Amino acid sequence: MGAMHTDLPDDRVRPGSTASIPVPVKAAGVADLISYIQHTMGFPPRNSLAAISMTGRNLGAVLRCDWDPGTVRTWTDHSAYARQFAGHLAQDQRADGCVAVLFRDDDDRDDDDPQGGEDPTSESDRLLAAALERELSEAGLPLMELWLVAKGRLWHVDCPAPGSCSGHGSPASWAETSVVNTSLIVEGSVVEEEPLGSGLPPASEACSAELAWALRNIREIGHGTSAEDEAEDLEELVYWLEAWERVLGGEGLPEQPTERAVLVAGLLLVEWRDCLLAAASFTLERALSGAAWIGTLPVEASLAFEAEPREVNGVLYSSVILAASRRAPDWERIAHLKNACTKLLPAATGPVASALRCLAAWVEWARGRGSAAGRILLECRHEDPDYPLGQLLGEIVDRGMLSGWAARRETAWSATARRTG
Repeated sequence: MGAMHTDLPDDRVRPGSTASIPVPVKAAGVADLISYIQHTMGFPPRNSLAAISMTGRNLGAVLRCDWDPGTVRTWTDHSAYARQFAGHLAQDQRADGCVAVLFRDDDDRDDDDPQGGEDPTSESDRLLAAALERELSEAGLPLMELWLVAKGRLWHVDCPAPGSCSGHGSPASWAETSVVNTSLIVEGSVVEEEPLGSGLPPASEACSAELAWALRNIREIGHGTSAEDEAEDLEELVYWLEAWERVLGGEGLPEQPTERAVLVAGLLLVEWRDCLLAAASFTLERALSGAAWIGTLPVEASLAFEAEPREVNGVLYSSVILAASRRAPDWERIAHLKNACTKLLPAATGPVASALRCLAAWVEWARGRGSAAGRILLECRHEDPDYPLGQLLGEIVDRGMLSGWAARRETAWSATARRTG
């Protein structure tokens, strides 16, 4: 999974994905489980522990956390890791059991060996299995099975004898021909390799003439003292919000470099940037209503879009940064935000480039892809270590905080939502 690892006991479990596929799915064997995990996350995990919550025989949410057995050595270490992992998975309140899979990133593959090669399960794997069984049982999610994917094959952890466990040593490629894999492909789901880096293009090394012009205009906002100055500031904000609303609505980015520069330059103002995040998550009207209620944007901006300031929207607005609302976000609008940030980054530099990276990182974290968010934030903090939103999101990811939306089936980024980006 790249540079992020779980170093226990000093570090915490870093959660990855808890998205769930909304259509009930049943698995007949371990190949189906592997396919389900890969399709739910959108990529094949590496160096990870992934668990699927179960409600009866129906597969539910998937939780993925970094797993490096080299840093988890003692029973105490394994127990601490398992306890935190169980706590994350237990947020799926409808589940009554689970299955889990260890994914080890091995270059030494035995696909050509018809016997499957030597069993690679280790004492550390068996200690983890015992710790998970105990902690998940106490959380009300008894562990039904724990499998290991290593050397290109599937291995049942703690199998008493090679011949007694069905599927033990079978090729991992069987997942590609499983019923679950076929059915999800038919529904439009795709499994792709996860990028090793941030997945974002590099920012510009120099500020273009168009961006310099747009940034000068933005820096003048709020410094006027007359009523005319305030009216001009409001006009600039309304224009910027309308331009972004077209992007969030799916119209794509404008072709003119000057218009693109305006979209980027507005991110220099924290209040505008945060309103954009809320507008992408729900609607522009709700975002402006909430921002006006809590006082981060003028009431006049809310009224310009016929949105009265309301307390309920103020609460919703405040919940966005931690993806904590009970209301499901609009994942399609959020996907348009991520795509726009990716395409605008090559023309951005300085703090606005950091803003674009942080918005993209927030999207990945909100989706439940903590490791993907972490890789973006690593790049952001390297380029601009003092950018406040980068520091905040970095702390959230480093602490292993799970997106509130990702923790609930009703709000999670599903395979269906993933098709939009």
